[in-house]
Amino acid sequence: MVALVTPFYQNKVDIPALQGLVEWHCQQGTQGIIICGSTGEGNLLTDHERDHVIETAVKTSANRLPIVVGCGSPSTAQAIAMAKRAEELGADAVLVVSPYYVKPSQDGLYQHFLSLHDAIGLPVILYNNPGRCVVDISLDLIYQLAELPRVVALKDSTMDLSRSTVLRQRLGNRLSLLSGDDPFSAAYLAQGGDGCISITANVVPALCQQLYQAWVQRDIPLFQSLNQKLMPLHLALVAETNPCPVKYAVSALGKIRHEVRLPLLPIQSETKQRVDHNLKLLGLI
Repeated sequence: MVALVTPFYQNKVDIPALQGLVEWHCQQGTQGIIICGSTGEGNLLTDHERDHVIETAVKTSANRLPIVVGCGSPSTAQAIAMAKRAEELGADAVLVVSPYYVKPSQDGLYQHFLSLHDAIGLPVILYNNPGRCVVDISLDLIYQLAELPRVVALKDSTMDLSRSTVLRQRLGNRLSLLSGDDPFSAAYLAQGGDGCISITANVVPALCQQLYQAWVQRDIPLFQSLNQKLMPLHLALVAETNPCPVKYAVSALGKIRHEVRLPLLPIQSETKQRVDHNLKLLGLI
């Protein structure tokens, strides 16, 4: 699944470019689209812009791919309002990150996710990202949340690759386990994961899909070859704060403009050169 960037033009959402991105992913083998997440600068969008992005993605996809909406907020009430609005606008699921900045307890996290789960009828993907949120969704809490009927998946952005194995052993197939970090995605699959919510898929969706299919088909030589081929690009795209490098890469492909919103800034020249080098190696520019 791709964690889709939100294209801007003169600090406004570029709707034609967004339509083009969604259409492209529908044709490239991508299996789902995440909008309004951290890669989509979701917390830098106004409520009106979020509505417009959701409406555009849902309409353009036309049921060809599931549209998952990021609904992250330090406020439980605000996260619920986001999720309800996503449901009203036709989203297929929501991705809910831990409340950031406020540093809730594990019990507070449980009540946050439970309240949101009970407020909507959509499937919920939990999002654990302690690097951005400061708090970690513990394994015990994941076991507890997995008992909720509409909690269907976990996006796990940690450096602890043992978690997917431990979760798979305890939960079986109760949850889909999704890596949130492209450099670890192949290892995450090998450790029991089911897939990846990918930044790199913004740039090379077909290659990312080929990597996944090689694993599913247990073509280990191809899987290893594709992982080695993709790794330099994975690393280049996280050389600065996400989504700044990946937005530049997508702009280099001619699909969007290289524009981010404050407090984010365009990437440094050294990072541009690194991204360009890897795009050239892959024959993309």
